[in-house]
Amino acid sequence: MSFIISGSTVLSFAEYTDLLQKDQRVLVNNELTIPAESGFTDITDYVEDMLTKSTGRILLKMKASSWWQAYNSHVGNNPSSLAALPNVDPSRIDPSNTLGRQQQFTDLTVYYCMKEYLLPLVGQFELDSNDVAKIEYYDNKFNDLFSELLSMADWYDYDDDGTVDADEQVYSYAPTRRTRRRRTIVKVR
Repeated sequence: MSFIISGSTVLSFAEYTDLLQKDQRVLVNNELTIPAESGFTDITDYVEDMLTKSTGRILLKMKASSWWQAYNSHVGNNPSSLAALPNVDPSRIDPSNTLGRQQQFTDLTVYYCMKEYLLPLVGQFELDSNDVAKIEYYDNKFNDLFSELLSMADWYDYDDDGTVDADEQVYSYAPTRRTRRRRTIVKVR
C-alpha cells in the first residue's frame, strides 16, 4: 500500500499491486487486454493510469459533495461561490499515515477503478451475468467506504502543517431510522 507520488504531488492513492491484492483474476487470467488506442504497451502502466484517473474522480466527487462545503465552513474558509471552493489536496490526506486512513483511500481507489474502468472492459453484460454482479459489488463497497470517510473526516490536514489538529476534524452522524413508509426506508448494509 503506497500512494503514487511525483515530487510532493500525490498522483494516485493506489498502485498496481494494490489492485492485484483485491482481485488478481482480472489480470492473471489475461482477461484484460490493453486497447491499442490507449498508447500503453505495459499492463502495469495502463492499470496505474486508470488508478490515477480514479483518484482524480474521487477527489472531484469529494469537492462536489455538500460535505466539502460544510468542511470548508468548519475550518473558517467561507468561499463566496462554488467556483471559489478550493480543490481537495490529496497530499494533505492523513499526513504521515498516523490514522491509517491511507489504506482506506487505497481501497476506495481500487474499488472505483474496478467498477468504472476494469470490469466494464472485460465484462459480459448479459442477463444474470457474474460480471454485472461484480460491478455492483464494487459499487456498493465504494459507496459504503466513501460515505464512511466523509462521515469520519478526521484525516484532512487543512492548514498543511503535517498533523490533523482537533479543529480540522469533523464528524457527522447519520442516525439510522427505519420506517414503514416506502419512500423513506433507510437501507442498512
